[in-house]
Amino acid sequence: QRHAVTILKNLYGFLVDQNYLMGNPWSAVGVPRTSGPKVNAGRSFSVAQWQFIEGQLKMLPQTSANQRLTFGLHLLYATGLRLSEVVAATVDDMQWVEFPANEADASDDQPMEGWLLRVIGKGQKEREVPLPTDVVGELAKYMVSRGLDEDPEDIGNQGTHLLGKASDAAERAPGLSTGQTPDPRQGIAATTFYDQIKAFFEDCARVLRGQGDAKGAERFTKASTHWMRHSHASHAIAGGMPIEIAQQNLGHASLATTTVYVTTEKRRRMKAVEAFWRK
Repeated sequence: QRHAVTILKNLYGFLVDQNYLMGNPWSAVGVPRTSGPKVNAGRSFSVAQWQFIEGQLKMLPQTSANQRLTFGLHLLYATGLRLSEVVAATVDDMQWVEFPANEADASDDQPMEGWLLRVIGKGQKEREVPLPTDVVGELAKYMVSRGLDEDPEDIGNQGTHLLGKASDAAERAPGLSTGQTPDPRQGIAATTFYDQIKAFFEDCARVLRGQGDAKGAERFTKASTHWMRHSHASHAIAGGMPIEIAQQNLGHASLATTTVYVTTEKRRRMKAVEAFWRK
């Protein structure tokens, strides 16, 4: 609505300037106000629900697709990347960095080293997101299962997508096989990974229904890949990550968008009201 009203105001203003019209009726129409950031932080998992997801992942058969699912969910949770960013990421986007100790800061007097992932986000904006060591170790095992070298920087791994096609698809579904061995470096479509995650969440919902947790099952039924991004932001900030760092990792243009995930104050207010009512 804001966009449409702005266009109409400019159009009629131009027609007035060209003496085609005597006046601009849209000058009397106010531009609708926005209702703030459109991020719904409620579309995320609780810490307990994430732990439940971890438990369900450990019980999956060790197929190539399930290895991809496990690594992919850990990558989404650890980084807060969007689905499109995850499926587009390759080992060429990873960089090993080493930083010396900051002698001017007693709380940061140890050298730091690790991996950064270069990401092209919305609006073709580039950012670098740190990758936890454990997640990179999981990537190494996943790459070995695909017949690749465990070292992301190995020359034979150039162009390898972090998420690849199922290497055992021909054995597990011979009727759907094309007879060609998939390139282990090749990536997958965003819809493929989205559908796999949705199917996994549906399985989680069935387990919760069987345990009598109807509300939890309903949340998993509604959940999508973007819930992992929201969960990362909510859990990271609640765990003490500075909000400006979370903003940089998530690629938010405005800090106001990231502050949606700051639930500490709301939690304190809710707790205070509950305490008042009990008294």
